[in-house]
Amino acid sequence: MGLQEETFEMLKRLDEAVHLERSSEDPERIIRLIHIGYVLNEAKKYITSLQKEASNLLLDSEWDQSPFMAQQFSMETKTGNPRKKWDHKGLASVVAKRIHDRSIDIDTGELLKSAEEQIGELLEYASPSYWRVTALRELGIDADAYCEVQEPITNLIYRSNDD
Repeated sequence: MGLQEETFEMLKRLDEAVHLERSSEDPERIIRLIHIGYVLNEAKKYITSLQKEASNLLLDSEWDQSPFMAQQFSMETKTGNPRKKWDHKGLASVVAKRIHDRSIDIDTGELLKSAEEQIGELLEYASPSYWRVTALRELGIDADAYCEVQEPITNLIYRSNDD
């Protein structure tokens, strides 16, 4: 059995174990579910540590030239800079001022949008868990001035061609 088959077999067994534990009435199942969760969490750590190396290896190779691989998988990359420690208050203030300024008719000085409409528009630039960098850029705001920018991360997205 090759590595690919072994991997699929392990994933199948893990899936079966999770389904079995969900349907079990055994009081000890909680310990087994915690163990499965731990195994998955550890697997995520390995995946994260291998992601950059795998990206470099795959992107520098001709893996997709193999007829088998071309039939079984396609791969995309998405690269972005993780942003942390946002100055939400400062950035919200700048965005609110820009939205307000754009809501005033230059010729008449008339306010074209209500406060509610302006606040609603704010949600086009922010989301509960992150700020929308492209939308902020459209306002002429450099998002990087309001957060700590880290090294770029490239994620590999594997898609089965069987779908």
